[in-house]
Amino acid sequence: METKKSLKAFTSILTKVAGLVFFAFLAISLGVIFGTLFKDWVSEDPLSPVQGVNEPYKEPLTIKLPEQEAPEDTSSAYFSADEYFPSETPVKFKVQVGPFQVREEALQVANTLQNEGYPVFVSKGLPCYVQVGAFSNPNNANNLQNELLSKGYSAYIKQE
Repeated sequence: METKKSLKAFTSILTKVAGLVFFAFLAISLGVIFGTLFKDWVSEDPLSPVQGVNEPYKEPLTIKLPEQEAPEDTSSAYFSADEYFPSETPVKFKVQVGPFQVREEALQVANTLQNEGYPVFVSKGLPCYVQVGAFSNPNNANNLQNELLSKGYSAYIKQE
């Protein structure tokens, strides 16, 4: 009688362990399958302009807004979107931090600036520059340069 109880307890424990092993294997398998299927979603962030050390250089994405016709009734309280969002704004002033002779240093500074809320882009080749802003208005570029200088960055304006 005692052997039946101990055998029943042993098989109960063995069944529970086998179930846990099965579900662990199932979870790992599903993780591998979904990780393989969706690795591009996880490994690439299309909205992040910070380029990794081993990533090939990509040109920044430029978006051209569609042109709209001006409204016929000019007394209307609504304005055309072109007044506020011109279809193509010329970029004449770029605020950059650097130069860096080692790309990893530029990437570290870019990550720090990005964590502080700045949009950044790391240049290709050496020396590396971290672009923090691109403006058509020189006053905006000066304001950003002064802000970065006050935080201790070696910022300058590149005029095109």
